[in-house]
Amino acid sequence: MESKTAKYTFWGAVIAAFITGSIALYIHLDGKAAENKEVNVTGKLEKPNDAARLAISNAYVPPVNTSIDSAFFVEVINYSQITAKDVNIKINFGESSVSKCETLPENKFFEEKESKNSIINISVGEILGRDSFYIYCLISHPVFDSILVTGSNLHSNALFDYGQQKPLEIERTSGFVTFFKVIASIVTLIFIGYFTILVILILNSKFKKFS
Repeated sequence: MESKTAKYTFWGAVIAAFITGSIALYIHLDGKAAENKEVNVTGKLEKPNDAARLAISNAYVPPVNTSIDSAFFVEVINYSQITAKDVNIKINFGESSVSKCETLPENKFFEEKESKNSIINISVGEILGRDSFYIYCLISHPVFDSILVTGSNLHSNALFDYGQQKPLEIERTSGFVTFFKVIASIVTLIFIGYFTILVILILNSKFKKFS
């Protein structure tokens, strides 16, 4: 009986170790993938510490086309403490034409300057440290080609294209991964706790025989 219990304990410990190792490897690789994606998207390069760092975030268009104009939204974030200077934002809407645009916190568009062009250039000027610049447009189709942000003192130019704009899919994937990690961690803890108790019981029974 004891040999069988020891056998089960051994294989249980092997399974628990395998599960723990698999989860650790998955989390490690997942973190590396996220890190590489961030580097590729922002195109960060080693620059002096006095360079401002801008990132394109929350770029969004609706997932379906309708008979009325679609909404386009993007946020440009200065996530450094340095003021970004001479910032210019170029948005290529491709096959979409622009009917109206507004920016915050200061509106850089005026009624007489708006047109049906598919490419717009916005001379933003400065974006203060830890501040954001928002762009909201009405366009003929819910698509765009690219967003390019440049400036005179930036750590690197920021480039974002339509293929990166998949907020709903990313949210679902992220939620699934988080759920999997939580469940896997709970299962691993149960396995480890169960087989630890088994080992302690077996060792206690052996010590009692020798005492």
